[in-house]
Amino acid sequence: MKKTRLILAIGLVSVILLASLGALGYFGIKTMRRSHLRTEAREAFVAEDWKKAEKLLNEYVGLDPDSEEDYVRLAQVYRHFGNTGAEMYCWHRASALNPLKPEYWDNYVVCALNARDFQHLFSSLSRKVILNADLSANDKMRYLICAVMSNHAKDAEKYYEEMLKSDPEAFRKDDFAKFAEFLVRIGKLSDNDRRNFIDEGVKSDDPFVRLESILLRAASLTSSGDNAESFLEQKETLLKQAAELNRFAATPLLANFYFSWMKFSSVIEIVEPYLTNIEDNLMSIIYAESCVYSGQPEKLKPLIEHFRSLGRRYRMQVTYFEALYAFSQGEENNDDLLLHMEEIGGAAQTSLATLINLQVALNNDNVEKIVSSLETLMKKQPFYDLQERARTAVRLYLGTKIQENPGIADDPRIIKIARLVSDGKNDDPLLMRILISDLRNRNVLTRQILQENLDAFPLDPYLLQVAAEYELFNGDPGRCLDYVERFYDLKKEERSFSFDLLHMLALELLGKIDEATKEFTALVDNNQMDRDILYRYLTFCIEHERKDELAKMADRLDASETPDLKSLAPVFRAESLFLQEKKDEALALLKTAKTDHPDFAFRAATMLSTYDVLDEALSRYLALLGKYPDRQLIFANIAEVYLAKEMKAEALSYAKQAWEMNQNSVIGQYIYAKMLAANGQYQDAEKALRIPNRSVELPDKIRKIWTDIMLHCVQENLEKGQYQRALDLTKHYLTIFPDDSAFLDFRSRAEQELKKARDAQDSER
Repeated sequence: MKKTRLILAIGLVSVILLASLGALGYFGIKTMRRSHLRTEAREAFVAEDWKKAEKLLNEYVGLDPDSEEDYVRLAQVYRHFGNTGAEMYCWHRASALNPLKPEYWDNYVVCALNARDFQHLFSSLSRKVILNADLSANDKMRYLICAVMSNHAKDAEKYYEEMLKSDPEAFRKDDFAKFAEFLVRIGKLSDNDRRNFIDEGVKSDDPFVRLESILLRAASLTSSGDNAESFLEQKETLLKQAAELNRFAATPLLANFYFSWMKFSSVIEIVEPYLTNIEDNLMSIIYAESCVYSGQPEKLKPLIEHFRSLGRRYRMQVTYFEALYAFSQGEENNDDLLLHMEEIGGAAQTSLATLINLQVALNNDNVEKIVSSLETLMKKQPFYDLQERARTAVRLYLGTKIQENPGIADDPRIIKIARLVSDGKNDDPLLMRILISDLRNRNVLTRQILQENLDAFPLDPYLLQVAAEYELFNGDPGRCLDYVERFYDLKKEERSFSFDLLHMLALELLGKIDEATKEFTALVDNNQMDRDILYRYLTFCIEHERKDELAKMADRLDASETPDLKSLAPVFRAESLFLQEKKDEALALLKTAKTDHPDFAFRAATMLSTYDVLDEALSRYLALLGKYPDRQLIFANIAEVYLAKEMKAEALSYAKQAWEMNQNSVIGQYIYAKMLAANGQYQDAEKALRIPNRSVELPDKIRKIWTDIMLHCVQENLEKGQYQRALDLTKHYLTIFPDDSAFLDFRSRAEQELKKARDAQDSER
């Protein structure tokens, strides 16, 4: 046992020793590699091989983030490149590592001001202010400037007042101090005083004051229609002066100015050399998009390679630039576009990126993405030709979609797309049709909108039809006829069921029944005795008591060799007999009518139930349950038949099914309340009927059943001593029928009983 333990102990010690040796070896190799990297980086720095030095020094400080001397070297490399922002960071890091060297801080402050990174410098200075550190006179002025420029004006004003108390002459020493005071007080100065100070600042020997004064003057320029050209020239001149004075901070301002005014060649001219030694993500995107806008996509290739060489942290930029290049090459690169834009996600927010996302969505029929891209693009200020390009692409997409499936024009998403690309001009028939259809479906179409579109498209058949329908259903059949006849003049050799029907209906509304009947008969013939049209013809003849036409049509149908048409003959003949008051003959014929057309079958069942042929009517209704489109109406009619047969429980069952299909429909509420009342359930019937508690007009049928229900409910509540409930129901009824004597008596009785109850409670107290 001891020998075994000894062997195990020796093994464990061996493992530990081997692990220690391995760790020592690993750390030894890592230390050697870091030492070699440091030596190589310093050699490159001494040799002034700036690109190599930048790369190696960055790698080294990544391994040794506490190397003060190498941050100083890296700062000097960036100074050589003119990359003031990166130099600022290095001095800031060096100052943090060794606060005893004030030159580090001084260099950092100068760089922060030259880089116009006021927020970063304000954060550094404000920490000192909070800790009550003794700031130098210059740092106090810098604090004020940075506080104002980074939107901390209240902090600046407070510090300014304290400085004035301690040294009233502090702001008279030099231009930098005067500028700090000017910024703090700028909101309290007159326009003239501000202009005078800026004019003096432009001539200052202090480069910072001169730069900021130039930029303030540029910001104060305004543009209008009359002086737009002069505005552009003045602003460009000032920004060029600023860029000459401070290339790092002002070149992006000039580039953005050129980009916003679509001077893309000028953007490329100034940004291309800028990006050679300065990594600026925003400028690289502006440059890349300018290459696309100006038709120079080949310039993207070296840009892509440059950013790819910088490593994975620039992967998003590389992917977006690749997407831009693919987009510039046409639709055949859609697979590349989709891949790149999916990888980017929402990282790219420019107008051009949105247009690319829109193109990808169009090519992939992604309606949701089309809508979101359009919403973003169309809500932005118009830029270049992006919005028009979007409209063109989307109109082509809509045209293709609607040609493939005309019904999709009523899809809310398609309508939203059409709204987004419509620019308010009536110059696109496709968009007009989609938008007019939407307005009509929402019942917000007006005669003015129709007229505006008719002025633009006077011969468009769709618009003529909509206008004719609008006038017909808004009580002007004469104008309806005008639009129909305009269509006939346009399409002399072409018949249209829609326009023929509109013409006939307009004649009907004008009281020209003979002409309307003649046209309707022709309409039936022209459409090969279509059963849907035949049913409309049936109802027309019934409404206008055209018993002879009904009989003639019955003869024609009876002679037909088509079984479906032949089966309709008894219905037409029966209706003719009803109009001749030959009820028994009509009912006998209806019993023989066996048609599977839902409307004709429903009409036959309705007539049978009207004349109390209840069993036959019931079987017809039950057969229609899976066929008739309005199932709620079928359930309601079945309930009525069962009630007529005094089968109240069955009537209630079907009425409840009708109500459950749509509890907000009048027919559902009415039939359910009626059957509840028939079963003595008046309180439930009152709730089902949902009569509003305000003055409204009720149809006679609703009024009659509601009155009966309310009478029973109030009487029942009074009998049970539920006086408050009785009073509430009575008041509800009287809001609609205030002069009903029975309910006035109910109200008086309920109020008296409630008063007695209150008096009794008071006496008990």
